[in-house]
Amino acid sequence: MNLTELMERIPHLREILNIVREAFKDYDDPAHDISHTFRVMENASEIASREKCDLQKAIIAALLHDIKRPHEALTGVDHAESGAEYASGLLPTMGFDISFVAEVSKAIRSHRYSGGLTPTSLTGKILQDADRLDAIGAVAIARVFSYSGKTGTPLHSLQFSPRSSYSGNSRSSINHFHEKILKIRPETFWTETARKMAEDRYSFVVEFVQRFLAEWGQI
Repeated sequence: MNLTELMERIPHLREILNIVREAFKDYDDPAHDISHTFRVMENASEIASREKCDLQKAIIAALLHDIKRPHEALTGVDHAESGAEYASGLLPTMGFDISFVAEVSKAIRSHRYSGGLTPTSLTGKILQDADRLDAIGAVAIARVFSYSGKTGTPLHSLQFSPRSSYSGNSRSSINHFHEKILKIRPETFWTETARKMAEDRYSFVVEFVQRFLAEWGQI
């Protein structure tokens, strides 16, 4: 479903889109910019449609899930928590009812997989699936190297073996794949739709890492 169709079906979507665009206007993280938000929204739309779930909740949760990420970059405050609070304040002003607001806010609060919170609603599971789908596949590979370029992280180094778990940063781009990306296996997604969507993306990442290491050599 394209954006025009979504705006026709979902009240206040245009207004929320404008708010999100404004929030990301001066934010320069290539891995979590507004294009990431739009891809998550598309993923959420596809999952919700195939699973026959509440499309409106899924789309609005996806659009607002990273609304406070630019603020986190400045303050260190968890964007999932502050984003949930922001949604709780914003959505009632647009006429959304209490139960709608509560479910969307809870979904945003638990969307961060590394945060360790388990989504308790279907909206929350769809949002987490949609967000994690953008962490595997061709675009995800580009995101890793783009972010590594920004932070000065080496592409690869034989001096640094991958850690057993992800600690928030990796010593090389390839280590990041081993420590985080390759652990986003298709069977770890909540919905059947997302699991199917993840299969090809995951296989692509596995092949990429194998070919990269083969070409890198042993020096």
